[in-house]
Amino acid sequence: MSIILQVADYDNICRRHGYTELNESILDIPVSIPYEDEDMASNSGLNGLYRPRSALARALYEKQRNDRHLQEFDQNEWYRVDKSHLSPELQEKFVQLEPDDETKEFLSSSIDKSSWVWTQIWYLLAKAVLKYFWTITDINGWLGRGSMFVLSSSQARQLLGAAGRGANNAGSLVDIGAGDGEVSRRFAHLYTNRYATEISASMRKALSSKGFALLDTEEWWREQRFDCVCMLNLLDRCARPRSMLRQAKAAIAPDGVLLLALVLPYKPYVEVTSDHKPEERLPIQGVNFEEQAASFIQIMRDEIGFELAAWSRAPYLCEGDFAQAYYWLDDSVYVFTPIRT
Repeated sequence: MSIILQVADYDNICRRHGYTELNESILDIPVSIPYEDEDMASNSGLNGLYRPRSALARALYEKQRNDRHLQEFDQNEWYRVDKSHLSPELQEKFVQLEPDDETKEFLSSSIDKSSWVWTQIWYLLAKAVLKYFWTITDINGWLGRGSMFVLSSSQARQLLGAAGRGANNAGSLVDIGAGDGEVSRRFAHLYTNRYATEISASMRKALSSKGFALLDTEEWWREQRFDCVCMLNLLDRCARPRSMLRQAKAAIAPDGVLLLALVLPYKPYVEVTSDHKPEERLPIQGVNFEEQAASFIQIMRDEIGFELAAWSRAPYLCEGDFAQAYYWLDDSVYVFTPIRT
């Protein structure tokens, strides 16, 4: 079924705080070719005689069907791992999360927004024109669309608490490659001072409006020290992930942490390089979520110098469109502490 339930990889979703790629042909004039679909025929109540002929009508029908599957899906599956594939140490440090009220509020808002037909048409028209001049990231920032969600405030507290960090963390937080700031905004208030870096001009404006102080994207790590450095779904979108991790290690204050999210399976895609491949690739191995998570944790310890304090699994949620109310990818979320030598 077309885009049912889960986006298989980032080919169907824009980088960082992007949006799903929906073909502008949805705006075509009505067509005369019948839409063949056995499910639609059986569910139409018209003994299979009903066939939507408009591209828009087909898209709206598909959305209704896809959203019905979303309603039936067990959202707890987003947070589960197979512990039989984990070492005793990783089992001990795993934090079991669940869909809480803040997560459900984001999903409810996404469902509502995806039903705004004329707004969604405006998004498609604007993108069809602006994509020849701007990146998808800049377009989404300008339109204020495609917000993402990883951790609620309560979930972040739970994860940081399991890592030995109290519920009220004074000090400073910096979100590297923060996008529009919606992901970290939900828990950034746990820290007194909030900073961010972002290369997109439209996204920087959004960050400023949310109370983040903007830092230089190249020099942010050289002088200031932070109690929490956030790298949320950044490593598979940037050209030099190893270099950025070493910068993060240098920028973490004593007793500070690295809060990191990484989509698994690992499929790097870099928007700003000509071939969309990273200059540095993380050698993550494994055939399933648990094996790849274990491989990444080992790389962080042996190559970069970070010790795992706590980790979990959560959905990387994205607002939907005409095709579906919302999308997700499987996120591994970690709290690391630097190994001091």
